[in-house]
Amino acid sequence: MSIEALKQKIQSRAFWESVAEKTLLPDRNMTRSSYLSKLARLQDVNVVTSIMGQRRCGKSVIGRQYIKKLWDNGIPRKNVLYINFFLKPIADVREEKNFIAIVEWWMEQLVDRAQPSLLVLDEVQELENWDKNVASIFEDASMPCRLIITGSNSKMLSADFSVKRAGRYTTLQVFPFSFAEFCQFTETGYVTNNIEKYLLAGGMPEVLKVHHEEQRIQLISDIINSTVKDDIVLRYNPSNPGLLYALIDFCRTSFSQELSVKSISNTVLQSIKLPRGNSTGTQTTSSLVSTYIGYMQDAYFLYSPPTYSHRAKEILKRSVDKMYLGDLCLSDYKAQTQKGRLLENMVYIELLRNNFKVQRYLGYRNKNLEIDFFVQKVSKSALIQVCWQLGDSSENRALWKREFGNLHYTNKDVPKFLVSLDDKIDSPYRDVEHLNIMQFLAWAEESSSLSDHTGYFSHPGGKSYGRISQKKPHFNNN
Repeated sequence: MSIEALKQKIQSRAFWESVAEKTLLPDRNMTRSSYLSKLARLQDVNVVTSIMGQRRCGKSVIGRQYIKKLWDNGIPRKNVLYINFFLKPIADVREEKNFIAIVEWWMEQLVDRAQPSLLVLDEVQELENWDKNVASIFEDASMPCRLIITGSNSKMLSADFSVKRAGRYTTLQVFPFSFAEFCQFTETGYVTNNIEKYLLAGGMPEVLKVHHEEQRIQLISDIINSTVKDDIVLRYNPSNPGLLYALIDFCRTSFSQELSVKSISNTVLQSIKLPRGNSTGTQTTSSLVSTYIGYMQDAYFLYSPPTYSHRAKEILKRSVDKMYLGDLCLSDYKAQTQKGRLLENMVYIELLRNNFKVQRYLGYRNKNLEIDFFVQKVSKSALIQVCWQLGDSSENRALWKREFGNLHYTNKDVPKFLVSLDDKIDSPYRDVEHLNIMQFLAWAEESSSLSDHTGYFSHPGGKSYGRISQKKPHFNNN
């Protein structure tokens, strides 16, 4: 394709014309204000902004919403160039020489230099030598445009590029819909009774638009297959694709459970009928499983939080981890699955969404003492345990003893919260507070918004969330 023909195709897909703008945003578009606010706060900072997240979580839509916001604020339409490298009609722009020619043409002939300009490169990994080209534009004084790039693999954009552009690069991680966004999108009430609907449906925008169950299952399968093909296979060329797919199927049913690489390997090998201890090339199956889990984490398909312990050797001795899915629509949920696992997965993602550092907590003096999450932000920390429902203490004595007791008997002097769907529970221990899931969501969001603007938490106050204080749950300063 000639450059002139490519220019025409780029123009028709950059949404510059009023007719084309109608296709800029999808049907049932819902503004994701928190992400747009974060992008707006970066608009005067000289950095490359990377919008990252798993496939179909809404990265491209957020980028387009931001474009619409700039246009509504008076930025000339042609001062924003949007290129989606996945579009086949403009596939030639993936070639380095063509891309350079298009960007130079845009900057020299179309941009009003008296106004800010923005270059948005969607799924930038498809561009030949993308990192060198992005760096070149960023460093070129003759191209004073802001740069936003998107992608679905954390290692490619966060590790490779950030090392070369240290201090001039920032990441905005996008997650699927939160429970609040889910309720807004599906027009359901933001109440505890709808939590289970969210846990079963997940937060992928495109999946939520599909109401026919067979179509929904097919769309989820397509998301998984495109994640494997484009974000794992094409980047890493795994030596045993069959093992990779079997591992993905395993993770879809075994999330929020304690697992070791050895136990995962044995279970997965049984499913694909390979002998145990089988090796591929220079790697054993256990080694491959560990490697492939890393690939899945890079693609935001799953997460595996590190373990916190006072003694590192206890962590090494156990070699046990938990895995959480990037979104619960990816789960292969069985009727017999403990619902608490779904809620625990939701709480973990919500903590990440609100910028907490999250670890599992292991008590070294009592090897059976484990807490789901030890969370930290700035100089604050807390312990969080998750349970589906506690019910009556006299009827569920063992459950109460385990869930509250694990928190109580930790020696760590930080706030301790037990999260469940129960409306109101009086904790048997003065150092442990119970939070209904809605109270937890409010606490996490408040902590996030305060730290986003100030870097610190304001002094808490207000109605009681538990029996030990008349203040909202808060962090200790440690």
